[in-house]
Amino acid sequence: MAELILSTLFLDIYFSLLPNEGLLLRIGITDTLKPNLANYTEWLKRCDSSLEFSVLSHVPQNAEAVDLIDGLLLTGGGDVDSKYFGITDPLSKSRDVNASRDEFEFYVIERALDRNLPILGICRGMQVMNVYLGGTLILDLPSAGYDDHSRPGMHEVVHELHVGPESLLREITGESVIGVNSSHHQAVKGLGRGLMANALSADGVVEGAEWMLKDRTPFLLLVQWHPERLSGEASVAASKPLAERFIKEMHRYKAKSSTTEHYFMER
Repeated sequence: MAELILSTLFLDIYFSLLPNEGLLLRIGITDTLKPNLANYTEWLKRCDSSLEFSVLSHVPQNAEAVDLIDGLLLTGGGDVDSKYFGITDPLSKSRDVNASRDEFEFYVIERALDRNLPILGICRGMQVMNVYLGGTLILDLPSAGYDDHSRPGMHEVVHELHVGPESLLREITGESVIGVNSSHHQAVKGLGRGLMANALSADGVVEGAEWMLKDRTPFLLLVQWHPERLSGEASVAASKPLAERFIKEMHRYKAKSSTTEHYFMER
């Protein structure tokens, strides 16, 4: 079975030698049910125009499509129903709650983790992943004594984050401080199983997360900002490198899966 263990260096060489038609990727993207879904697809296609997308939605209930994708992008949207992390107060400050979407995405996440898919979670995507893993959320940042993180100027930097020194996010961005946009009134409170914070705002809000044991787990990057909306200089550290790394990890996943499949067919 040692033949199946491919080093990162070998895989990078392997990718460069494959013809482009062997590298086509299909990304599963959770449905925002709004026109802004195109922001995510266009953002990734700026790095690789050959990408294909499967929109995963609770409306047609097409979760089976997870079995045909090479990576999962969890998008933004309304708040996760607070009942899933132990708060049932009808007077809670949650907005645009859609329990059907929550339950659908919990199942999608479960299937993605079972398949060891690379996962990128953005804004709500970070929060729904955290709740799936048993974490909790701050229901409303201003009410809890934090700054207002729901600000205009979605294409511009509105505040800075401090990036953890030993984190995957630091490796990807190459920066200890990055500037981001901000469009959320909730945030992670208690981290879910296996997660660590990788970025904090000046007022102490968790703005990013990843697996603690990165060398033993598939790629996972969760960010609270919207990299798909940043443009110009703002995109240098906090946007484009995230898209490029996500795509690279999907290529790695696809190559490893194809190699494993080929091995067993040959046997």
